[in-house]
Amino acid sequence: MAEFTIRVYKNRDYNAVRILFAEGMLEHIPATCAYLLKLPRAQFVLFISFITLLLVSRSYLLSLVSLAVVFTAGRRLLTKEYHQYVDKCEREDLLDIEESYMASNNSCFWVAESNGRVIGMVGIQSAPGSSEVMLLRRLSVAKDQRHKGMAKALCTKVIDFARQRGYKTVTLETSMIQHAAHKLYETMGFQKTDDKVIPSLLGRFANFSILTYEYKIKE
Repeated sequence: MAEFTIRVYKNRDYNAVRILFAEGMLEHIPATCAYLLKLPRAQFVLFISFITLLLVSRSYLLSLVSLAVVFTAGRRLLTKEYHQYVDKCEREDLLDIEESYMASNNSCFWVAESNGRVIGMVGIQSAPGSSEVMLLRRLSVAKDQRHKGMAKALCTKVIDFARQRGYKTVTLETSMIQHAAHKLYETMGFQKTDDKVIPSLLGRFANFSILTYEYKIKE
């Protein structure tokens, strides 16, 4: 028996959906930090910084403390980037979910619910200027509710919705560090079609990219 049910979004879900989205996005900060620290260019910058501080201060302790300050500042910068992205989304389609997803026959938003708690969500919209492509958006599952088939069920809901309306493709974007999401999409038949570096200073420095996946709907 399923431990959750999937239903169409209602206005009472508004706060829960926004919180779920924010928590899901901010959860990627540690993984992004780990990715950055493994980059040879980042390690080189830290090494040069340490040597420079050591030569200037002639103190290993002061140099290590200063390096820790640099690392902390870098993490805060990364955290700020994630918060800015969350704020941007909450000013756009998540500002008025009813208008963004429920006002058209070619868009929809669902939540997964268990014991009255919203624990998952996903939306779909028609791609701008296209009658053949739909966009899967805002897929998120609460951290303590994963590995129960919920993400797959939500994706299936989106694909069925697109198929019923005669669309030929479902597309989505995800970051390069979301490995569990990549595995899910590929298992379901999505194929990676693009890989673009984020056009920001941090994105270019880290070669941090956004991947595009597409699902071709069978007739």
